[in-house]
Amino acid sequence: MKRALLVYALVFTFAFLGMQQRMMRRVSAQSGDPAATGPYTVVREEYDFGDLAFTPTGFPSAVELRGSVHYPSNWMGGRLPLLLFLHGRHFTCFPPSLVPNLNWPCTGGEKPIPSFQGYDYIAQVIASNGYMVVSISANGINAFDAGVGDLGANARAELVQKHLDLWNTFNTVGGAPFGTKFVGKIDMKRIGTMGHSRGGEGVVKHFQLNQSLGSPYGIKAVFAIAPVDFSRFVINNVPLAVLLPYCDGDVDDLQGVHFYDDARYNVPGDVAPKHTILVLGANHNFYNTIWTPSLFPAGTSDDGGPDSDPFCGATVSGNGRLSDAQQRAGGLVYVSAFLRVYVGGESQFLPLLTSAAPPPPSAATSKIYVSFHAPDDAASRRDVNRWLDQGHLATNTLGGTVTQNALSPYDVCGGPLPQAAFCLAGVSGAKQPHNVPSLLSSAPGMSQLTAGWSNVSGTLTNNIPPGLGNVSGFQALQFRASVNFNDVRNAVGLMQNFTVTLTDGTSNTASVRPSDLSPALFYPPGASASSTVPRVVLNTVRLPLSAFAGVNFTDIRSVQFHFDQTAQGALLVTDIAFVTSANITLPTAVFDRCIKDDASGAELQFSSVTGAYQYCCGTTTVTGVGRLTVQGTVTILQQGAGENDRRLTARIDRSTNRGSATLQFPVGHLLCSIVDRNILNNTCSCN
Repeated sequence: MKRALLVYALVFTFAFLGMQQRMMRRVSAQSGDPAATGPYTVVREEYDFGDLAFTPTGFPSAVELRGSVHYPSNWMGGRLPLLLFLHGRHFTCFPPSLVPNLNWPCTGGEKPIPSFQGYDYIAQVIASNGYMVVSISANGINAFDAGVGDLGANARAELVQKHLDLWNTFNTVGGAPFGTKFVGKIDMKRIGTMGHSRGGEGVVKHFQLNQSLGSPYGIKAVFAIAPVDFSRFVINNVPLAVLLPYCDGDVDDLQGVHFYDDARYNVPGDVAPKHTILVLGANHNFYNTIWTPSLFPAGTSDDGGPDSDPFCGATVSGNGRLSDAQQRAGGLVYVSAFLRVYVGGESQFLPLLTSAAPPPPSAATSKIYVSFHAPDDAASRRDVNRWLDQGHLATNTLGGTVTQNALSPYDVCGGPLPQAAFCLAGVSGAKQPHNVPSLLSSAPGMSQLTAGWSNVSGTLTNNIPPGLGNVSGFQALQFRASVNFNDVRNAVGLMQNFTVTLTDGTSNTASVRPSDLSPALFYPPGASASSTVPRVVLNTVRLPLSAFAGVNFTDIRSVQFHFDQTAQGALLVTDIAFVTSANITLPTAVFDRCIKDDASGAELQFSSVTGAYQYCCGTTTVTGVGRLTVQGTVTILQQGAGENDRRLTARIDRSTNRGSATLQFPVGHLLCSIVDRNILNNTCSCN
């Protein structure tokens, strides 16, 4: 963590375990919910190679190699995807007096603070859906990171890589303490990482490190919770998500938003989507149960910002704060959704990550705002105006003219000189996360449009050149925006609204009002006298093209914002684009069912969720998405719609643990049949 921590002397309580079980029972009946408990029985184990087992390069001390492991014990599929979690900076040891410190190793009757166990509530749910989840300890780095120039970022990255090396060994030849239990069970080419606080910067840096080593491990997704971004590391070509707790009182400037902002246009042709997840009422600590005062001794304070603030103040009656249980519920939903989409290929959760779907009830709050940056390819995103510099005030990214009427200010702010470093003059950097400077980097903040209007005649029009207006392949028009709380023309506490109009080549028009379709134009909560809130965070306003009736989507000629819904106001805006998520390349779905012939070794593995399958017979592999039927203990898989070139019938009976399958390919030619008398002893490797 970044600031000094307040400490409470607390008694031991593990009430959170019962709370977790109750929460899991509550959501398990919800269909399509990433927080729902899956069908697999989860086993939790730990491994520990000692407090001084590994020395990162140039680091002043050796550190521990210790981890918490969750895995499905009754998994019958192929190799499990591996998810690795890394906690952030926290106290390392606590003595009997419960007053924690930053010693390492712990001595004199002290015990290590098990921060790495603080995400077990997430690991339990994800593992029950068919994943190996490992959360690692970084206490030794926390004790000594102040003594290195990058404040421990490289040490954390090397620690992640060292644990992946361990798991590669467990997966290939085995070793203590697991023996050969996991040999052949893990897919080291399908890995997702999650880091919290300094751990968030650590997993971003780890992606760079893994690349520099020739990518020995397949990192498919990187998620950062409330991260620091001291060095402004930038990663591309990997799905990225940054969770931003609005009431963060530790990383109190939400600087981690730079990971998203800096990566957007950094590499042309970047194939990976990016997301931010802003959670109103959330603080820094409560995503980790060990950092929650009511759940662990020697915990921290509620870091939710100024106690006097009416929204974030922890002791203010009627504030906007989430309880620790509510906060973890939302964290579980979005960590699970992101990793299961981009590591496990579970596309059913993708709408949660693009703002096409609202938070599910299991998130315990509706005040979660998701931003989505689509991959940089012609089929997925067409940028209209990026507002990267002053030139975009007159000519947009497509080369079309930009015109405005009755807007003041009308300028680009927040980026490289000669633009203003901050968009809100006289307002602290903590309230402007997109532009706040980083501790170890002089990189500029994010350029954006600042615009205001004082009557209903204000307009902003981006014209689209002929030949570039065929947007029929996209799902939505979107932009990122925030209400400028520093401009008195915005009424305190009220959403902003205006009219967005599309005009086609024959002058047909269609209009929608953003606030009818998106909640993103809310007035940022918090008292102006507070040191860190209100905050300007630009969130995606997503407008489905289906809402614009009566225009020719093959020939759109302009996008106009008409500020006619309120008499006056001011916004910060960037990233206007037509987008779709339909072309995002996801990994093949996780196969959780495996049938293997007792004699020939022919294999069929498939997903009991999606019906995706692979049938391997000798040197021939047939893939597809079949139709699933469940009848009691029997699961039946048949060829999918449109698969007219084959006939597939597969059957698994969980009551007898038997399976069978036949595949005609082409129709009338029996390619392969499978008889499996015991599905429990299978290890499928059909890839």
